[in-house]
Amino acid sequence: MAQHAKFFAVYDRPFWREAGLSGTAQSMVGPLVEIHDATTATGTPGLFGFPGLSPEQRRAVGEAALTRAALQQFARLFGSPAERPRATLYKDWAADPLTATLADWTSAGHAHGDGPLIDGPWRRRLVLGGSESSPTESGYLAGAVEASRQAAAEVVGRLTVTAVQD
Repeated sequence: MAQHAKFFAVYDRPFWREAGLSGTAQSMVGPLVEIHDATTATGTPGLFGFPGLSPEQRRAVGEAALTRAALQQFARLFGSPAERPRATLYKDWAADPLTATLADWTSAGHAHGDGPLIDGPWRRRLVLGGSESSPTESGYLAGAVEASRQAAAEVVGRLTVTAVQD
């Protein structure tokens, strides 16, 4: 996760929707490369985006400058009200010591490789079924579906073997 960060801005009203905009954008101008409508199920309007900066670049820029640049980018895309959010939230997993180490900063961003994800004594006790454990769509919803199906089949297979042995 060290390769990833998210920036959220919460607003009083969904002005982009009122203007007929979808709240989704791809951008090459500004720190955010992928932007989505983050309005909650209860209707709290918000926008979020993924910075297209490496962990080193994010650290060098700093949270305050990245926040200013992201709000300016939202304003260019969705109008001037985007510069005045009720609140912002920035989560950089590279800066979270319980999520990432410095070695993770140079990884491809997803856990799956050619070998097993779990080795040693835990290999027969743990089954991973999250998006990042998918061998083909790591990090995406399709990967989560694929990995969960694979994990369920593995658990059923282990239970079947255990039942037969008993």
